[in-house]
Amino acid sequence: PSSSTNHATLAIKLSSVFGYADWLDIILMIIGLIAAVANGTGLPLLFIVIGEMTNRFVMIVNLSAVMNSSSTCPAIPGLDIEAEMNRFAYYYVGISFAVMILSTIQVWTFLTSAARQTARIRQKFFFAILHQEMAWFDTSQIGTLNTRLTE
Repeated sequence: PSSSTNHATLAIKLSSVFGYADWLDIILMIIGLIAAVANGTGLPLLFIVIGEMTNRFVMIVNLSAVMNSSSTCPAIPGLDIEAEMNRFAYYYVGISFAVMILSTIQVWTFLTSAARQTARIRQKFFFAILHQEMAWFDTSQIGTLNTRLTE
């Protein structure tokens, strides 16, 4: 087959993909998509926090090296390492909690939407089987119908 026929068979209308989704399913998928995008920002935010924390450590080491080169070692003015690290710990906890909540929302919304659409498809398939002529059941295996309904 040529490549043009492959592209033609792969092209699927968006209405056929979401044909069994109602308005609630679409809203759930949109919420899940927004939660997934927000969830994806968690790791870059953690990289920024780690970078800032590393910058604070480097600044502390540089200042302490300057202070140690003299005969006196006074405290570093305006820099409280414990307060700085507590602040970064709060950032870690906040970002981690947000990622946990957003990933839960993401998974729940997509699973709920998929389960609702699957139930709708199975129900339509079941009603389509019930409306077949009697001769159709003679040509179909019973186990095949059960398997298709429960898959």
